[in-house]
Amino acid sequence: MPTQWRFFITSGLGLSLALVGVVFRLAPFLVLSIPAFVYSGALLVSLLLLPDPSVEIVRRFDRVRFSEGDAVLAKLAFRSQGAPSAFVGICDVLPSGVAVVDGETSYLGDLAGPSSEITYSIKATRGEYGLAPIRLTVWSRFGMAMRQSVGELPETLRCVPKVEPLPRIPIHPRRTRAFAGPVRANIGGTGMDFFGSRAYVPGDDVRRINWRAYALRDELVVTEFEQERIADVNLILDARARAHTQVGDSFTFDHATQATASLASHFIEQGNNVGLLIYGDYLNWVFPALGRGQTERILDALSHANIADKKAFEDLRQIPARLFPAHSQLVLVSPLVGESDVEILALLRARGYSLMLVCPDSLPLERRAHPESTASKLATRILRLERAIFLESLAQFGVKVVDWPLDEPLAVAVQQVTRRRGESR
Repeated sequence: MPTQWRFFITSGLGLSLALVGVVFRLAPFLVLSIPAFVYSGALLVSLLLLPDPSVEIVRRFDRVRFSEGDAVLAKLAFRSQGAPSAFVGICDVLPSGVAVVDGETSYLGDLAGPSSEITYSIKATRGEYGLAPIRLTVWSRFGMAMRQSVGELPETLRCVPKVEPLPRIPIHPRRTRAFAGPVRANIGGTGMDFFGSRAYVPGDDVRRINWRAYALRDELVVTEFEQERIADVNLILDARARAHTQVGDSFTFDHATQATASLASHFIEQGNNVGLLIYGDYLNWVFPALGRGQTERILDALSHANIADKKAFEDLRQIPARLFPAHSQLVLVSPLVGESDVEILALLRARGYSLMLVCPDSLPLERRAHPESTASKLATRILRLERAIFLESLAQFGVKVVDWPLDEPLAVAVQQVTRRRGESR
């Protein structure tokens, strides 16, 4: 209890006892009021003699931007700047979502000597956290009075989704940019892989003449290779509440967010022009760009991503296809909801977009949360059949489908798809 409140309570109690004793001429009440007056007087003297807390506090983190699951080391250094204090209490209050994994965030002791410090390690879930001010309490020599203050140390921590390394994902959009990159452009020219041959035209590089064909046909033939260029890749994260489920501590939206971060990092490292659309509460759009800075911008946007239940975004019909370049590559991360979603993806494919679907499968997690029974087995079988029909329909439309069981890493699901199609290199 603050010293001021204790002073007012004890003073009021002593005054009440003294008034009762005087009015009713009761000596015991007068005697009982003496300890209350003595204690309140001692409190007042201790409070007046107690100096204002003058403690320099410095808080440092080894990094303020980190990935989920990474431990961050924090140091809280403090030293007295005024008269030595008998006892101080310092507490660093962490926001919800930030947990201490090692060390203590508070200190209780004497600051009469040199500066002191405490260290602790924290972990956080995905998001941005504004840290609360430091709470500082100073007690008098005998602990009767205390003063409290708040140390303003503004700091913001940002926890971004963890990026998982992925195997090479081949993409084949119909249109690419004019700059050299990692994507096969289906255009003859300079490259590494054989594309075809044609008759020699004056001005062609003589080093590309196929002399064996010339020996057989007595005509000059030029060998062409398939050009590799930069592609436009736009990621779409499905943030609709109706599309995601939570089983215990496992939430499909968290898995989808991490998968989107891994895919964005993968395509940017390949040299592509990558953008991000978070589809749900509102259209959160990260404009396409290249380079490591774009990876950080996408991860920052994903750290703020939340699911929402807006009627305007009940299905995928409102995806703003005009934002995406024509005939570019789209990558959708979504568990899908029903036939309407399959229809919209088929329409996007018909418009000329190359489409890849990463579909998280939560059925293995849901089965663990329910006891084994005939009804649960039948329900699982029905859901499996329905899901297989949806994914097979999309595959027939030319959509590259990555069926991702959430009980295994995304890299395993991607590798299985590329191996099955003979695309891994």
